[in-house]
Amino acid sequence: MALDTEFTFEEGWSFTQKGVTKLIRILEGESEPQFKAQQLLDLYTNGYVICTKKPADYSQQLYDKYREVIEDYIIQTVLPSLKEKHGEDMLRELVRRWKNHKIMLDMFTVWFFPYLERYFIPRKGLPSLSEVGLTCFRDLVCHAYIPIASKFLPPYQYYLKRSMLCIRQVYREMQSTATAVVLALIHKEREGEEIDREVVEDVLEVYVENGMGTMERYEEDFERVMLQETVSYYSSKASMWMKEYSSSDYLLKCDECLKREQERVIHYLYLSTEPKLVERASLKHIREWDRELVKSVLDIYVENEIGTLQKYKED
Repeated sequence: MALDTEFTFEEGWSFTQKGVTKLIRILEGESEPQFKAQQLLDLYTNGYVICTKKPADYSQQLYDKYREVIEDYIIQTVLPSLKEKHGEDMLRELVRRWKNHKIMLDMFTVWFFPYLERYFIPRKGLPSLSEVGLTCFRDLVCHAYIPIASKFLPPYQYYLKRSMLCIRQVYREMQSTATAVVLALIHKEREGEEIDREVVEDVLEVYVENGMGTMERYEEDFERVMLQETVSYYSSKASMWMKEYSSSDYLLKCDECLKREQERVIHYLYLSTEPKLVERASLKHIREWDRELVKSVLDIYVENEIGTLQKYKED
């Protein structure tokens, strides 16, 4: 790199683009050698020079290109790979893509765009590279909003607004499918089948990390639905078990189920779910059982009273 000569943004970006292409090939498992130390140092220097070489300052253009790179990769590569997978294979692909996405963000932050992260973003009050990357993973650009936003907003607010006006992309598009598959696996496990608990744990970690520091996505997009399914499942089971088992065996069955639900929290759910899960699973049993218990006691009482009256009449 000739740092003492004037160069355009296109020239600097062309060098960065070659590094991006190499990184993507590595992440995709293609026949591509790993980065050498000098290559990483050159990428680091190139990113610094793009933003500081006088008289031009291309920091904003580089920030915009950063977002475009991630969006293009997600739309052209990640989404198609997820859509062609089904069931547990889709869950595993989602986990793999999420891990690769985090690796890409780390490489971009440390080696490709460090000046942006350290100086330009704090000075302009923009979303960090990590925040932009996570948002891009979740959100699909709603093209109908872009022309409207671009007319009235300055560039830095436009890109922030563009993110906020997005509809969900990878995360939101795949979330409902992933949730359905995970719930199907939990149902299979409740029915006594063995499942891949590790893949369930990894997928739920994706939910949590997409909450960007909160449990909102996990609670809203998975836990809420799972708890509803739990109530439905045990409501059906309670009705069936009360016909099949004696009162003592029924209560033992309920206790066994509660222990298994607590095991699920240990293996792949989050601790905050445990009290809610136990409540949904146990209250359904207790309420159904209480009604049946009262009915049984009344039936026995009536039978005894009728028997006593008949015996009294006979005497």
